[in-house]
Amino acid sequence: MRIPILLIHGAFSTCQHFAGWVDFFSRAGFECHAPALPAHPTADPRALASLSFPEYLMVLKEQLKNLVEPPIVMGHSMGGLLAQQLATVAPCRALVCVASAPPWMLTAQMRALPFLLPLMPAILTGGPIHLPETTLRYLAVHDLPEGEQRVLLPTFTPESGRAYRSMILGLARLPGKPFRGPVLCLSGAADRIISNRTSKAIARFYGARHEVFNRGHWLIASSAQQQVAGSVLHWLETILSRTV
Repeated sequence: MRIPILLIHGAFSTCQHFAGWVDFFSRAGFECHAPALPAHPTADPRALASLSFPEYLMVLKEQLKNLVEPPIVMGHSMGGLLAQQLATVAPCRALVCVASAPPWMLTAQMRALPFLLPLMPAILTGGPIHLPETTLRYLAVHDLPEGEQRVLLPTFTPESGRAYRSMILGLARLPGKPFRGPVLCLSGAADRIISNRTSKAIARFYGARHEVFNRGHWLIASSAQQQVAGSVLHWLETILSRTV
């Protein structure tokens, strides 16, 4: 029986951004699931305006009903915070936080403020947030090859202002006791969204292994797959060998 992996995408993202990881871990023998968060496949602004973390978490909990055993849960960015939340309310085998938001207030880096301040009206009112291409280029994909950036940029979606507000204000707390199984935290040394200080603090919170890559926020990029997903696979093989 193959061990299931649940991959959770982040804000302004879709499940297709994890397609490379689904293929990578499927070829390694895992059963991969990458659900779409509500309203993200269609980028429906009206639906996004009514959504926040409880609705996202409910959908993820429903996904677990289709699995025959507890999964390894992996999440990127906001998806990392959702992964942490899910691991407090449902059985999980292991937790992997990839450039993850913390379960407390997410403090913006100074260099990101000029790009975030224009978004504050939508964030404060809870309306859908649309990120301009210049913001995505500077904050999310700046370290990727230009060709990869051009392919990625049209695939980003709007995000719920309510969900984003909960994340940055520290209102998306863990709904239960922190997960105490194996945890791996990955971060990018050049990440302009999640600071290394934040990533280190998450790792300390869980007593987790912390690996830092000389990359930006988009650690799930195709160009980073062998390095980053490969490192996750090595870690998984190590912890799973201890349970056999």
